[in-house]
Amino acid sequence: MIGAGADIAGAAVGGALGFLAGGPGGAAAGGAGGAMAAHVLRGLGEEAANRLLGPREKVRVGGALAIAASKIRDRIERGETLRQDGFFEPKGNGRSDADEVAESVLLKCQREAEEKKIPYMAFLIGNIAFDAQISPGLAHQIVKTTEALTYRQLCLLKIAALRQNYQLRAGDYRGQQRFDKSLYELLYECLDLYHRALVNFGGEVAFGPTDIKPGSMSVQGMGADLFNQMGLATIPQPDLDPIIAELSK
Repeated sequence: MIGAGADIAGAAVGGALGFLAGGPGGAAAGGAGGAMAAHVLRGLGEEAANRLLGPREKVRVGGALAIAASKIRDRIERGETLRQDGFFEPKGNGRSDADEVAESVLLKCQREAEEKKIPYMAFLIGNIAFDAQISPGLAHQIVKTTEALTYRQLCLLKIAALRQNYQLRAGDYRGQQRFDKSLYELLYECLDLYHRALVNFGGEVAFGPTDIKPGSMSVQGMGADLFNQMGLATIPQPDLDPIIAELSK
């Protein structure tokens, strides 16, 4: 199944297989923590492989699993330590918080038709595994929120987080009589992020799409968590350029 995910995971497949297989170059190199993380992902992968999945669902789950495993392996090789707050310890039902969070991500990746989102969803597994400030409850809320967003909204979160790097429109659109569809749809996606309390506009209230002020848009609260835990800083610039061009007019 991981091999099938190469269409999404690319070169991460090789590293993932080494990590999940264990041995000197795999999870064993990360000590007990690395072994526990590999055990979680290997168990979920085996369970998913035994489910009735469509061909494209196998690609999505395999790709997400490969990216998550490769991410954890890379961070361990850089000398980072997995969280030590009991996240990987089995609870009364025999499952750990890590099991439940990772399964939630993989199930959502399985059904995610917008496949550009999948690498960033997989990064949630690889990053939350190291960050004890993200409680299991917050992790599940982040995963749930991620499922509801479009890939373009993830791009908008990156633009909002790094807005000082872009020349965005300073004012709102209240006096504008006509909107091209290309702008109209972006403003509604910005408004949706605002209603989810993931971004703000410098303290000003946005009642509708004409109240959007791109140059003032910044991430807040869980929006910042999404930016960090999903690794949205790695979204390629060509995916941002059409959005920036539209919001700069």
